[in-house]
Formats: sequence, structure tokens, C-alpha cells
Amino acid sequence: MAEGLPEEIIKTLESYHNPPNKLRTWQEITARYKLALENYKNICFMSGDVREQKVATHAEIRTLGWVLGKPEKDIVKDIVDNSNNPGFPPQI
Repeated sequence: MAEGLPEEIIKTLESYHNPPNKLRTWQEITARYKLALENYKNICFMSGDVREQKVATHAEIRTLGWVLGKPEKDIVKDIVDNSNNPGFPPQI
């Protein structure tokens, strides 16, 4: 311990100072939002227990939507449009 910090701790500290996935522009955030919607669509059509992946991707979509300033109803509509669950029937 007196010799210094272990290499893993040094790498972790460096990653906090220079995060690799820092979103900087609206274009990057929008691209990430669209990518998350595609991932959600793929996850919805997977078989097996994918609930944790679905919940994590759903949360990411909502967060990115909020950052983009999208209204809640538009975010929910995007999620429903990219899932295999039937949405509510259209109202006439």
C-alpha cells in the first residue's frame, strides 16, 4: 500500500476525469436516443428472460428524451412504436 495505488484504481480515477462516453452535442444525444430505441426494439423481440435489459434500455430512452426536451407523451409513443406490445387502439 505504501508503494502507491494499484493500477485498476489509477485507471478508474483517470476515467472519472475524462469520461469515454461523455455526450456533448445534441446530435450525439439524438443519435444515442435513436440507437437506444433500436436496441429496445431488438430486445423486445428476443426470447428468454430479458426484463433487466428492457428496463435498463427503457430508462435510458426516457432519460435521453428528457435531456432532448421531448414531452413525456412523445417519449412513450416512441417506446411503444419500437416494442412488440400492441399499443392502445387509435381513437376515432
